[in-house]
This record gives sequence, structure tokens and C-alpha cells, in this order.
Amino acid sequence: MKYYYFVFAFLISGCTAATKIQKNMNTDSYSLSYLQDSRISPVKTNTGIAIDTVLVNAALNDSTNVVRLKGWAVPLLFINVWNSVNQCVQGKSMFREDIAGFLKASLASEINRSGRFRCDTLDNPDYCLELSVDTLATEGPYVSRGYFYFAIYAYGYSYADYAGPAVSKLSVSCKLKKDGQEVLTKSYSVERITEQINRHYANNSELQRDYAISMVEAASFNFKQIIEQIVEDINMYLEPALPDAPVFLTEPGIQL
Repeated sequence: MKYYYFVFAFLISGCTAATKIQKNMNTDSYSLSYLQDSRISPVKTNTGIAIDTVLVNAALNDSTNVVRLKGWAVPLLFINVWNSVNQCVQGKSMFREDIAGFLKASLASEINRSGRFRCDTLDNPDYCLELSVDTLATEGPYVSRGYFYFAIYAYGYSYADYAGPAVSKLSVSCKLKKDGQEVLTKSYSVERITEQINRHYANNSELQRDYAISMVEAASFNFKQIIEQIVEDINMYLEPALPDAPVFLTEPGIQL
């Protein structure tokens, strides 16, 4: 009896359904992280820049969506074969943090670290910075394939689910203003590709969780790349004025 129950359970399970993948990938949210490993600026000027506005204009769904792209199954009398390809599209539900808040806090942290200017929160800063997240998108495939055959007293099977690689894209527009006038305008775009996850999991929900985590990690990496570039570009823009500006050394005890 146990043998026939196992056969029946395996036949009806088959490939992993898109609805099940989507449910598992929306179960939890994960933290964006910002690794502070850039070189600390040895000097700071008294030039103050305030992060005025951070807008998120990217078309990002509230929840992660999983769409079936293609697939087939061949349920024969003694064998069941399947192959299914789904596309997983990252949504807001995958992020634990507010995107705008994360970008603003991470940029302020990077300014304090590698910027040659101050992150100003006063009412009258020397410059104001406006940011817009124009693209924030991560998506990739989820594949399920396998076969199962059985006879009266014997059976065999092979199946595998694997995820990725996912492609993560981020575009941010930046405007630096002085006295209400734009003095520096730039757009930044980066892309990162995750590794494919093809190792065996006892439970496919764990694979789907790790896939979601890898997507968030890719987005974190992209934010870091752009934030560091923004600070570097502002450093270069302000460089001609640095010799005439009051300068103080970074606090003692900080490793450079």
C-alpha cells in the first residue's frame, strides 16, 4: 500500500507550479545591505551637501511575480516526464527596507566615509542633492524538470529544480544644485548577474528562498556601486575649490 501511495504522490506532484514558487518567494522579505569598505577620506572640507529628495520612479510591482514561460509534461501509463521554465520578477515584497530610505541612509554613510565634504542636515547647506531611482529590476528563470517511471513492483525517478542566473539592473539619476541651480547632473546604470543555484535541496522552498536572497544581494551590490560613484564624482567636482575651503583631518584613530 505504501508503494502505491508513493507512486500516486509523485505523479501528482510533478514539476513545481509557478503559483507555489511565487507564494514561497513572497513569504519573507530580506535586508538590503551596504558594505562599508571604501577608502576613508583623509581630509574633510566644511562644504556641506544635503540629500534633499530621493524619489523611486522605477516600475516595481508590490509583490514578486512568477510567470510560466514554457513547459510540458508527458503523463504516460508507466512514465511521467516534465520540463517547466518560469520567470521570477522581483517585487517590493522581497525588500525589508524602504528603497528611498535605504539609498538616502547608505549615501549619507558613504559621504561620511569617503567624501571630502560633509553630509549636511542644516537649513542652509552649500549644495542640495536630488536623486531618482529610475530602474530597479531583478529577474531570472526557475526551471523544474524530471521523470518518474514505475512498474508493478519497481519504480525510478530523477528530478531537479534550479534557479538563475538572475539579472539585476539599477539606474539612478543625480542632480547637484547650488542656490537652486543645477551644477552637476549625471545618470548611473549598473548591472549584476547572479550565479545559478543548481545544488540539490531536500525542500524546494529553501531553493526559492535562497534565490530570493541572491536577488536582494545583487540589488545591494548595484546600490553600492552607484553610491560610491556618486560620492567620487562630487569629490572631483568640488576638487578645484578644496584648497580654498577650510579643511580638517579625519578624526584620529580611524584607519585609512
